[in-house]
Amino acid sequence: MANQNPPTDSVHQGSRTEKTRFSIVTITAYMMAIVGVVLIVVSGVYIYSKSNSGSDASAFTYSIPENSLDSHLGISIVRESESPTTGETPIPLEQKYPDVAQFANLYPGDLLNPKYWSEPEWAGSDPFGGPTIPDEFRPILSTDLFLDIDPTANATRIKIPAIKLDSTVSELRIVDLGNQKSYQTPNNTVGHIPETSLPGQQGSGWFFGHLESFAAREGNIFRHLPEITELIKEDPVDVYLETPDAEYIYRVTATSQIHESELHLSSTSDAQITLVTCWPPRVYDQRVLVNATLIAYKPL
Repeated sequence: MANQNPPTDSVHQGSRTEKTRFSIVTITAYMMAIVGVVLIVVSGVYIYSKSNSGSDASAFTYSIPENSLDSHLGISIVRESESPTTGETPIPLEQKYPDVAQFANLYPGDLLNPKYWSEPEWAGSDPFGGPTIPDEFRPILSTDLFLDIDPTANATRIKIPAIKLDSTVSELRIVDLGNQKSYQTPNNTVGHIPETSLPGQQGSGWFFGHLESFAAREGNIFRHLPEITELIKEDPVDVYLETPDAEYIYRVTATSQIHESELHLSSTSDAQITLVTCWPPRVYDQRVLVNATLIAYKPL
């Protein structure tokens, strides 16, 4: 009589096949569950960030008080004899070094730079009132015209020492998207809108940079730009714009945050610049703006 039981090897092989299939199905199920949880978390974070976008606008809105704006820009004394055009020439912000003998006072806080008031034992050497205009630069009113240079060159580099920014500057092209046109996004550089003023010129020059760009991988040049709002409450913050012909210093006077739909390019009657980056992280439907006014230049 023939043996009706299947061979032992066949039974074991079938069992192993079923276990393998079960393992693959289990692993796939776990992976799908993990991916689902990650998507839910990411979606939740995005929805939360989206719903709160713009709620921190006040934290990025600050202007130098009107009654101290002239002093902030270094226009504390007017010298008619030095005027190239208007009879008014600003001078560097005066440094006020503390009198060492006065440190016998038990409360010398008024002699320290404000940013050291909370930790006077770590007080640095910064003069009260912040940075001055470097000696090699010529102070100028933002409404003055130049006699020794013609500011018609594109910016090639931008530096903001207060946030350790040093980047190239490129002119942004217009991209045809079919039903509309838009400016290209700056790729690992700071982009200048060509139709806006050049460094040193009257009017407002507009410069854009990424806060972050994980998908496009176009850099995060302006990642620290939003920090300027708090910095200018303690010390002046200067923006250096360089062209092949000259280098210009612009001093920040105001910062703000608006929704992207409210952003419109504007101009002014004097020489100013506006720096723009997206906000907040992951949502990017707001824009942080930093406005600065020309205070000095030097020919190269």
